[in-house]
This record gives sequence, structure tokens and C-alpha cells, in this order.
Amino acid sequence: MIDGKRVLAVIPARGGSKRLLRKNLKFLFGKSLIVWTILEAEKSAYIDAIIVSTEDEEISRNAVYWGSQVSRRPPELATDEASLNDVLLHVINDFTGYDLAVLLQPTSPLRTVKDINCGIDLGFSISVGPEGKPNGAVYCVEVPFFLEYPYFGGQVFYMPKERSIDINTEEDFLEAERYLTLKK
Repeated sequence: MIDGKRVLAVIPARGGSKRLLRKNLKFLFGKSLIVWTILEAEKSAYIDAIIVSTEDEEISRNAVYWGSQVSRRPPELATDEASLNDVLLHVINDFTGYDLAVLLQPTSPLRTVKDINCGIDLGFSISVGPEGKPNGAVYCVEVPFFLEYPYFGGQVFYMPKERSIDINTEEDFLEAERYLTLKK
């Protein structure tokens, strides 16, 4: 909770992926991408509940094991054509009573709790990398506004290149591994 507002964290994690198979369950330094995201979200004092949105049974089991709740995605929201907007709308209609929702993609495992909290502090916001393009790490929306106008945007906040890695390919995954190896 922040300023009397309840905060819902939503982690969209479908089982299918064309470029990097089963990427949300892929292990990076001993933890799957989904677990990296759940554990970092749990560090935020602002977040009241963490929901993983998925149609995949293995992802569901992992999410519950690591302390998250699960929102079962209908088949039409588990396709390549399904938008993050529609996925978030589905979750916030199932889990009501929240004022803010922060969407955290598991493909951005190097984001920190400081990044998450920055987005929540700003309210309607989106994280960007050094080049100024959305990096997929943090999207925060005001729930009543999003229900009426379902899009991401608002204030931007910058994250450094190494925390802006968005894993969609094997090359992206190897870049994240290299960064973590150098960091150790």
C-alpha cells in the first residue's frame, strides 16, 4: 500500500514462446525468470498481492510454490496476438479492490525493487532503457483509469542498460548471464 492505495502486482507468464521456448521457466543463475520476478516483487513494501497470469500448469505450480497467486488465463489470452492490455484487464477484473496495478514481465529479471517502487511512486508510469524506448520491466497504471482507457504510458523513468535487458531470444539470455557473471 502507498498513500492509502492498494497495489496489485501482475506477472504475465504464458507457457508458449516462439523465439525462446519456455522462456518464463528458463533458469538464470539458479532461478527461473518467473521466480526472479516474484522474489523481487515480494521485496516491495508497496505491493499488497502478487498475481501470475498464465494458462500453463507448470508455471502455475511454480508461482504458487514461490508465494504468488494465480489468475488462470482463458485460451484467447494465451496467444501471440493477445495484448498485455487485455491480460491486465482480465486480472484486475478478477482481483478487484486495488487502486494501482504494476505489471512486471518475467523477461526483465534484472529489474530491482527500486525500479518497481519508482514506477509505483510515480503512479501512471512506464520504465524505459537508456535509448528512451520502453524496456518491458515496469508498467504501472491507476486501475480506475485503466479500466476506462486501457493503455500503458504516463510518466517515464529511466533504467540503466544492464537492468533493461528484455529476454526474448537466446542472445538476450546470454547477455543477462554475462552481466550477472561480471557482477559477481
